[in-house]
Amino acid sequence: MKQTVIPSIFTSFRLLMIVFAYLILQGCSSVEIQQSNDEPAMNTLESLGVKPDTTYAVDIYDPWEGMNRRIYNFNAELDDYILLPVIDGYRAYIPLFLRQGIHNIYSNLTTINHTVNAALQLKGKTTANNGLRFISNSTIGIFGIFDVATGMGFAKIQEDFGQVLGYWGAGEGPYLVLPFFGPSNLRDTAGLGADFLIADVYLDAFGMNNGSPTWLYLYYGLMGVDKRADVDFRYYDSLTPFEYDFIRMMYTAQRRILIGE
Repeated sequence: MKQTVIPSIFTSFRLLMIVFAYLILQGCSSVEIQQSNDEPAMNTLESLGVKPDTTYAVDIYDPWEGMNRRIYNFNAELDDYILLPVIDGYRAYIPLFLRQGIHNIYSNLTTINHTVNAALQLKGKTTANNGLRFISNSTIGIFGIFDVATGMGFAKIQEDFGQVLGYWGAGEGPYLVLPFFGPSNLRDTAGLGADFLIADVYLDAFGMNNGSPTWLYLYYGLMGVDKRADVDFRYYDSLTPFEYDFIRMMYTAQRRILIGE
């Protein structure tokens, strides 16, 4: 019998297992940093996008700060002892052209999420751009192996379900640091879960969600390695004793700008 796309106990368990794949979606991609194949430089405030003599006044509701700081430390330990050694091996043994192809395939698939979320925000131009980007890369780009869409003028515009919730008036709620995922808030946490379910739907449509959890764990695990390898963020390398506060501020400010709050 065909597996239903309605969430089940198995789906919930699988979502827990694939958090590795989305570590930097919320945790590290909150600040965009260019990828480097060399040893990454220390994360100075300027490298994280902060201009000298700039003051950010962001009112953030963080009632669970004690818990959040403990989770932040847990994520740092996970990164140091598990994720980064895996990434080092990935970069050392997988050729650059193959890593780039893997990155392009996963980027192409997530364009479906971006397209759906843009449509739910009534962003007509962005929806068309993302839809045409997916079609171009899936056909001319051979299932997304090659990114031909950017050269054709269809830039990558990321839209997530947290933005959808914000567009329709949902408040951000308390600040949260999620295990594995990193910085978030109550609204974005709900949005992240919705994005997983959207992915469940198209994986099912493509025949990838056929009841084989081992294959899916491999799929999401490789996605996680690819995404983490694409970001040179390092915990506690920001040259500030207030890194937790800084990341909280930058994440919240960026999300408010994206949602237009």
